[in-house]
Amino acid sequence: MSPRTIVLVGATSGIGREAAGTLAAAGHRLILIGRDPQRVRDLRAALPTATVIAADVATKAGIDSAAQQIAESVDRIDTLINNAGVMSQQRTVTAEGIEQNFAVHHLAPYSMTSALLPLLRQGGGRVVNVNSEGHRAALLRSDPIDIEFEDLYSTRDYHIFVAYSRSKLANLHFSYELHRRFPELEVVAVHPGMVRTDLVRGFSGPRMLAMRALARAISLPTSEGAGPIVHLATEPEIRRGAYYNRYSPERSSPVSYDLDTSRRMWEVTEQLRGLFF
Repeated sequence: MSPRTIVLVGATSGIGREAAGTLAAAGHRLILIGRDPQRVRDLRAALPTATVIAADVATKAGIDSAAQQIAESVDRIDTLINNAGVMSQQRTVTAEGIEQNFAVHHLAPYSMTSALLPLLRQGGGRVVNVNSEGHRAALLRSDPIDIEFEDLYSTRDYHIFVAYSRSKLANLHFSYELHRRFPELEVVAVHPGMVRTDLVRGFSGPRMLAMRALARAISLPTSEGAGPIVHLATEPEIRRGAYYNRYSPERSSPVSYDLDTSRRMWEVTEQLRGLFF
């Protein structure tokens, strides 16, 4: 397999960190992005052959800064992996006043892909959006998830798992619409499995701590969670426009295929972050 030039967003912990190590060992050229300065320094020391960038992709300014540094480092991108993730027990907003789940899981992939589109077109043009089976229904809830356009920032009755699931559904609509509008790109979304990550490190309270312990007990190790991401980032042939449950294409939730919702989500996102490229 020929080495690829790969940009990995969300590379300093969890499955992103594991994927970065695996990809580096395989000889791929890596540009790795993380938010925490100390973790960025640690990653730079651990993977000296990679370009490691500190940037807060929850904001447009952070993405613009990262994209500029990437453009100064490479002249093409074969694979962009949008992997940054959050899970906040309390409602949190970014410096731009945007609810954090929506900013990190949906707006960041949209803006990063848009900013790097010229480089993707010069290279392999593959976009891997790390998604979740949570796009179907929120944990502890049985009702299907749908987009609430009147409350994209979860200002009413914030629920940690509902906000997370809605942001992942928004990302899935983006993935499908990106595939329709730019068929020359190799776009996929992937659920890597239920994995032991640092997403829930901020949980507090007896109930949430018990849930964290249970989740860790039944979850996959990060090495297994990173596997599908590495596979889709490097495999010569993938099914474009597909949702993967780990290594296999699978039907996502019925509402994720609603074309009107996908188009509206794209238009609303353009209003928030500007026209795509």
